[in-house]
Amino acid sequence: MLIHNSDWGFMKYSLCLSLLLLSPLMARENPFFAVEESKKQKVTSNLSDARPKMGTVTYTFPDQARVLKEVTFTIQNLDGSIEEKKVQIDQTIDWHRPISLSQTKGSSPTNAVVTKSSLMANFGFIQFYSKGENMSIKTSDKLVRHFVLSDPNRIVLDFKRDATFKSSKISLNAAPYLDVSLGNHEKFARATITLDGHYSYTLQKTDGLISITCK
Repeated sequence: MLIHNSDWGFMKYSLCLSLLLLSPLMARENPFFAVEESKKQKVTSNLSDARPKMGTVTYTFPDQARVLKEVTFTIQNLDGSIEEKKVQIDQTIDWHRPISLSQTKGSSPTNAVVTKSSLMANFGFIQFYSKGENMSIKTSDKLVRHFVLSDPNRIVLDFKRDATFKSSKISLNAAPYLDVSLGNHEKFARATITLDGHYSYTLQKTDGLISITCK
C-alpha cells in the first residue's frame, strides 16, 4: 500500500503532538534535582480542636467471644500523623460484662507528675505562675523571642536585660511544667521551661503579663 506525502506528513504531526502532551506526565520539572523536602513535610493546623475530652467508652462483646487477644489504639499525634499501638492481652473474658475504657485521674505515667495546686517560681524581676496547662509570666522586661527545644522538651523565652544576675533553676513539679531555669546571656535573660512531654503551645502578651497554654 502506498502512503501519499500528505498522509505521511499528517501522521508525523499527530505523533509529535502526542509526545508533547505526554512529556509533562512522564518527567519532573527538573530531573537532576531531588524532590524538595518541603513538599514531603506534614501539614499542621493552628486551629483549636473542638472535640471534647475523653470520657468513658464502653464496648459490649458478642455472645460468642471467649478470649480477648489484643486491643489496637489508633492515635493522632501532635503533628497530625496517625499511628497504631497494639496492646497484647490474651486473657479469657465474660461476654456478659462489657469492657470500659477511660482516662483515670488518680494515676499518671512514671515520668509525669500530678498537678496539685498553683505553684510559683520567683526570680525577682520575673515570676512564673503555673496552674494546670496554663502558665503566667509577670515581668517588665521585653520579650525578644520564644521557641521550643527537644530532648528534653522545653519552651525558651528570651527577655531583653542588660543587668547581670546569677543563673538559677526552680522546680515546679506541676505537670506539664517541671521546672524553670533562668540564665544570664549578657544582653538578654533566657528563661527555659522544661515540660514533661510533647506539647503544642500558644503564647499571648498583655501589659507586663505573658500567658502560655500547653496542649
